[in-house]
Amino acid sequence: MHRYPGGLHGWKAAFPDRMEGQPGSRRALAPGDVFPACRVAVLNGDEDRQYLGLPPTARWLELSELTTRFVLIQLYNTLCNDCVTETKKLSAFFHVVENDPVLAGQLKIIGLGVYDSNQNVMKFKKHYDVAYPLFSDKSGQIFECLGQSQLPLAYLVRAKGDGSWIIELVKRGYFDPDEAFLHTLRQTVIRSEGTD
Repeated sequence: MHRYPGGLHGWKAAFPDRMEGQPGSRRALAPGDVFPACRVAVLNGDEDRQYLGLPPTARWLELSELTTRFVLIQLYNTLCNDCVTETKKLSAFFHVVENDPVLAGQLKIIGLGVYDSNQNVMKFKKHYDVAYPLFSDKSGQIFECLGQSQLPLAYLVRAKGDGSWIIELVKRGYFDPDEAFLHTLRQTVIRSEGTD
């Protein structure tokens, strides 16, 4: 696995003709906004389908089809050093969430490789032994719909019950999924139980 020394932004500056998406000028989505609908290919087969509760033959993931109440969506790029560090920490955090009495079954974690091909995402997953499902946002369409300009980036979204998802929390730039973040997630889930 090779990464460009200047990270994603350095690579974009050096090779603008290789970018498939165009930087957007949209307003950055924030808590309270609706997360954009997205459809991405299931890359890791049965393992991803089982974790996400998708039908055994599902070839695509659409957020509207998920039955969980919350999803933590990490947006990353395989050339981004901070993204690699965050992914390693999120892999360990995934196991904490899966064993937490408040979060288990209520929160799923997924990653979207922005401007990364399916092949690069799968190589990245294997190389770093990523515990949660990874998907490709090859053209950067989802990223651009969010109106953001930097990676890594994470969104905590909550199901509204009608197939749409409300943004509860945004983490811009690298973050450490530590005990304080775990507490924030627990409190968000507990608070939502009275409103759902």
